Amino acid sequence: MKMPTWPWSKSGADAGKQVAGELGEDADSAVISSEFTPVESDMGWDYFKGDNIKKRWKKVVGRGPNEPIARKTLAEGDALFRERKYAEAIKKYKVAIDRWPDSAIEEDALWQLAECWFFTDKYPKAEDCYDELVKKYANTRHLDRIAQRQFVIAKYWIALDEKFHYWTIVPNVADRSRPLFDTRGRAIKAFDHVRINDPRGPLADDSVMAQASSHFVERQWIDADYFFTLLRNEYPDSDFLLQAHLLGLQAKLRAYQGAGYEGGMLQEAEVLADQTIVQFPDQLNAEDQERLVKTRAEIAAQQALRHWTRAEFYAKGKHYTSARIYYALIARDYPKTMLAQQSRDRLGAINGLADVSDDPFPLLTRVLNPDSLKEAELDAMAEADAMIAREDTSGIGPQIR
Repeated sequence: MKMPTWPWSKSGADAGKQVAGELGEDADSAVISSEFTPVESDMGWDYFKGDNIKKRWKKVVGRGPNEPIARKTLAEGDALFRERKYAEAIKKYKVAIDRWPDSAIEEDALWQLAECWFFTDKYPKAEDCYDELVKKYANTRHLDRIAQRQFVIAKYWIALDEKFHYWTIVPNVADRSRPLFDTRGRAIKAFDHVRINDPRGPLADDSVMAQASSHFVERQWIDADYFFTLLRNEYPDSDFLLQAHLLGLQAKLRAYQGAGYEGGMLQEAEVLADQTIVQFPDQLNAEDQERLVKTRAEIAAQQALRHWTRAEFYAKGKHYTSARIYYALIARDYPKTMLAQQSRDRLGAINGLADVSDDPFPLLTRVLNPDSLKEAELDAMAEADAMIAREDTSGIGPQIR
């Protein structure tokens, strides 16, 4: 049989070789593929973009898109890959990627290229190639295996960092299996890629737990709390759910900086401790239950200390109304703490005392702003009313004086 003459080719013989991929890697494709998508010529400033200049240059030198060449080099690369000649296969896969972009050929070539990097222990290049593949082909059929590879690479880097404690700013110039800088940071990023690229995959919750645990071991409590919270909220069916509650509670307590700082973390820890006791009554062993009881008592003591610090501050400034509010809150909400009895004693000592004005010009203030109240007292009353409203179930909270 004779090869038919294609109407768009220069000669029938050349067209036959072109289809068979025999014109060499420097030949441009004259065959329109089923994957071909016409692109409008770039106008304006887009004409001078680096990618567009590169495409035009490749076409000028005869290295434009060519599907037959790409298929041929992909097959040759696969043959070399099966023979474990990874260095030679890498060259073939790069040619396949270059000669037929935005296609299934490029997708498979990227996967095989990343596998070559992986099996030659060049894990940074492999991880970058896996991530590039998912970014360009979000629904790639290799997604599950990519997540497995990235997870293994991240675990390897974390294990190395825990053993040798690499410095972040010291470059790695000898070991090609590690990143140039910040081995631990790249491992955390690889775990993040596993979750982001396949958020409902089998390794998504494992990667979040690994990130949280890594931050916890490094005493980075805020970051650890973030990932433990993410695991509890996004993966309620995870096997690590109980650990995320227990370790997340410890992370919150250690992230709390004391009575002189913002107390939102302490309030979240109080809610999480109660939630853990209610949600896992049958899974908590005796040691965990005892630890939770102690933690709950510690949280109550810290909350009482916050109120006590503010009460003492107002009492020393002779703002007795504000001080009485906080002493009463301690006696009412935390009766089992050591500060509860001291608060009752202080309430009795300042009972009936009137506030001392710290206004140096009271007459002038009455003329210029007769309706003003002391800012400290307003802040204390507003905060106390908010706390009472949160805890009152009747809808009408009693006024504490």
